[in-house]
Amino acid sequence: MKHTRRHVNLRTILFGRPIKDREAESRKVGVWEGLSVLAPDALSSVAYGTEEILIVLSAAGVGALWYSLPISAVIVLLLIFLVVSYRQIIRAYPTGGGAYVIGRDTLGPSAGLLAGAALLIDYTLTVSVSVTAGIAALVSAFPSLLPYTVELSVLVVAFLTIVNLRGVRESAQLFAAPTYLFIVMILAMVAVGLFHRAAPTPLAAYVTPTAVSVAPLLILRAFSSGSSALTGIEAISNGVPVFKEDSVQRARRAMLLLGLFLGSMFLGTSIIAFRYHIVPNAEVTVLQQLADRIFGHGWFFYLLSFVTMAILSIAANTSFAGFPQLASIMARDEWMPRMFLARGDRLVYQNGIIVLGIISSLLIIAFRGNTDALIPLYAVGVYMSFTIAMSSLAKKRWQEGNDPHRWVTIGMGLFGSLLTAAVVITSVVTKFTEGAWIVVLAIPTIVWGMRAVHQHYRSVADELRLEDLTLVPKPKALVVVVPVASINKMTLATLSYALSMNPEEIVALHVAGTPEREARFHARWKNWNADPRIKLAVVESQYRSVIRPMVRYIDHLTGLFAEGRVVVVIPELLVEKSWQNILHNHMAVALEAVLIFRRRIAVTVVPYRLQQKPVNSKPS
Repeated sequence: MKHTRRHVNLRTILFGRPIKDREAESRKVGVWEGLSVLAPDALSSVAYGTEEILIVLSAAGVGALWYSLPISAVIVLLLIFLVVSYRQIIRAYPTGGGAYVIGRDTLGPSAGLLAGAALLIDYTLTVSVSVTAGIAALVSAFPSLLPYTVELSVLVVAFLTIVNLRGVRESAQLFAAPTYLFIVMILAMVAVGLFHRAAPTPLAAYVTPTAVSVAPLLILRAFSSGSSALTGIEAISNGVPVFKEDSVQRARRAMLLLGLFLGSMFLGTSIIAFRYHIVPNAEVTVLQQLADRIFGHGWFFYLLSFVTMAILSIAANTSFAGFPQLASIMARDEWMPRMFLARGDRLVYQNGIIVLGIISSLLIIAFRGNTDALIPLYAVGVYMSFTIAMSSLAKKRWQEGNDPHRWVTIGMGLFGSLLTAAVVITSVVTKFTEGAWIVVLAIPTIVWGMRAVHQHYRSVADELRLEDLTLVPKPKALVVVVPVASINKMTLATLSYALSMNPEEIVALHVAGTPEREARFHARWKNWNADPRIKLAVVESQYRSVIRPMVRYIDHLTGLFAEGRVVVVIPELLVEKSWQNILHNHMAVALEAVLIFRRRIAVTVVPYRLQQKPVNSKPS
């Protein structure tokens, strides 16, 4: 009885088996799975949103920390505006694209490109910031790992890249547990912290402003810093296609749940931080201080620290879902290279995932895994996209004159876009020298690059367009050049192929070697009795080069004939075992690499596969 052994290669182990097109629907996710893929970025902001506000306000003294409450309330109000707006955008644009698509259709291509470029930058920075923040938390627990911060961060990015190349559903299943555990633990801490009897703060303290005078610019800066809690909220609108059938309703439901979770977690954290008089500490995070005050320095404290580290790291997974989707939509509109349209064996936009992983890793290496150096670049891009999305929605609703309820959306869109624009301006002004200038420079540069890509595709389409259908294919009198190193079976096969093209002339191009070898070559050629249509051309090589004299001769030949008439047919040896490739010089590959960029030459490669047989050798 024969047993069939299934060959499992490394690719299958890492990425899984190829998935058929008819299985596409089964690879999509539901509402709760979708949240675990697209929400970690926004949810993880709870880990540092309140803390960012407190850090800025603490510059004016402990008494100024009261302002964290109204600032947090305004941020939650902005969150409500964003959730309502993006739910409408999801319904209007079920194919995804979010701010890019609505900006493109409502305010014009320039607005769409601005939003798209800003989001792509934000997704890239999200990976770098989230991973380095997670590794920083790990290093704080295990200081001996500090010298390996960059290596560990790049390793995590590589892991996330591989997981996402396996598919959306796989990443959802893997990251669901830490995502929902983080939600449960934060909500539990907020609930207990609100009603805990220890160290109660009088109710009047929550609504009575502090006597400390705080400059409006400082409050605006605190609002801008705290607004980082809303980064990632747009990911669901970009990733609508990843949801199962009735994707629009599922995406809208996921957006609503994300808003409820994020709003209650963020506002609750800010309230209990004020109630327990939490002051920013460089050694211990605000969440850790709250856990210690409410539950003590026990299992909850350590578990929350671990889960926070996990959610900060997997927040990067949101970008691995959003970046490829957005890049594919922009590639479909010919603003980005078409390579981003390619879906791999696992039905994911693999090129977008790989490019994101590479760029994020390079950023981590360039900034040496320093989270503080990356954060100033963070909020500008996403809030620029928020501004475009909400103002575009306001205009879109304005144009829908038959809807009596449109004024609510218009008002929310305009007010929300003013708030988000304020965040952009404040971030640029206050963090310009800290690194925000990089984003300010990068966004228009990327937009310029996208326009160049679009112009190229338009030019190619114009040149390839065939409007006169009376034009029909006609044969050309070809001149075929075949590089010949020696007379053997591969030469015979290649020249036979060249003859089958029925050319006007065939040139067997040979580069002269040593006198002895040339004498043998010419003797064999003379005795070979090759087809009379094949003419031998021998070129000298004074510096032992083979490629350069061949290319020089071919260039000379192309100058004698019309474009497209010269065809170079290159023989290429294919060995049986992959390791045997190192035993051959691969001159054919080098020649092809040079000639392929010659505009007036056509290149054809004729493979010759070795049929290896046992060699019977007799001992001497």
